[in-house]
Amino acid sequence: MIFSHPLITIYCYSARLAGTWFLMHALERLIKTKKQHWKRLLLFFCCWYLIGNPILIGDPINILTTAPGFLLILFITCQGSAWKKTAIGILYANTVFSFNALRDNYLNNTSYILAFTEYEEYIRTYQPKIFVISSTASFLFSALLYAGIKKCMPDRDYELADRLWKLIFLLSATPFCIMLSITVFLNTDTAVPYFLPRQSMECLVLITISLLSFVSLFWCIAVLAKQQRLERRNMFAETNRKYYEAMEQQHFEIRRLRHDLANHLQVIAGLPGEQREDYIRKLADHLAAIPTLSYCGDTTVNAVLSVKKNYMERLGIRPELSLDIPSALPFDKTEVCALYANALDNAVEACMKCREGERWIRLKSKVGKGLFCLEISNPLPDAASLTDLAGKEKKQKSGLLPPTSKADAENHGFGLKGIQETVAKYHGSMELKTENGIFDLFLYIPL
Repeated sequence: MIFSHPLITIYCYSARLAGTWFLMHALERLIKTKKQHWKRLLLFFCCWYLIGNPILIGDPINILTTAPGFLLILFITCQGSAWKKTAIGILYANTVFSFNALRDNYLNNTSYILAFTEYEEYIRTYQPKIFVISSTASFLFSALLYAGIKKCMPDRDYELADRLWKLIFLLSATPFCIMLSITVFLNTDTAVPYFLPRQSMECLVLITISLLSFVSLFWCIAVLAKQQRLERRNMFAETNRKYYEAMEQQHFEIRRLRHDLANHLQVIAGLPGEQREDYIRKLADHLAAIPTLSYCGDTTVNAVLSVKKNYMERLGIRPELSLDIPSALPFDKTEVCALYANALDNAVEACMKCREGERWIRLKSKVGKGLFCLEISNPLPDAASLTDLAGKEKKQKSGLLPPTSKADAENHGFGLKGIQETVAKYHGSMELKTENGIFDLFLYIPL
């Protein structure tokens, strides 16, 4: 694509480069890409080829070779389940195919122009104009696709169950078959637009319907992702509420027992010698199991730590608690409860895989300089496992969470996700780190 006027060449390449950038980043809004530079570069060149690939009525070669190639590169360069990659690959590639078919058959119909002009005149006069129009249209399409996906999708970390990806794949089959019918089964001699205007109009309508169907499926993904995110938030909220109510109930029981201490003292005063000693001994054993409530100035944190410390000690885990929170935290009580409880539950789960005598949990939390900070550390039974799962990185931002170790992974593993969503709600930040066999969770939230 080298023209006599260098500005036209520069413009065409620049427009296609910008269109490829939008196309790739729109795809990254739908599915996570792997971090290796060569894989991202491979995906970029794939998008470059995809947007420039001509799709002509009655010409099956391009669509039949490009679709499987794009799907293969998606499997190499992107993360997610096989069904997610397949559904996104088919949906995305054929959205671009539908646009390319409209562009190449109707916007810049080279066959029509060559039917009425000499080839030399076409190369000199019409080809530069066609490439300018084609490059501009491709750029605008890619930019609109990126803007639409960016606006509609809730976030980059959305997840759908495989059964939903299977459904989206099946729904993509009908418009995909329309494109295959137009490009594969129509005869080129009878499908060229300038020979049969009626058939040309029918193909135009079918290609437009196909493109709108794919766009509707993108909207369907966005709606499903938002709905699933809302359901997950409701589930977190309900779990946090029940957790908080249980903690409050235990806290109430502790206060009640302490209040009853005066009654016990009155009973002791009225008992004879041997019965008094036996009563005092049993009462002392009972009160020893009641943990202190003076960790900090927030009653919700006190309630959680009181219960969790007693629980950790029963499991042989050594808790190391250091708190500097002078007053109540200005957050929802159920969310404060969930932050501490979920983080400690994850740490306890990891500690129980360590040998006895090597189980410990260190919790540090303070309020200062306009920030609430929480840090929880615990040993790992296999220091390499989390690092490998996290892409061999020692530091991981909040978007990269280690998977649950429970067998029922679909119904577990929400602890860190719940913490992450709470931190994001209050515009904070969360970081996970593994180093020297120690897992460390650190988060801060502006007050």
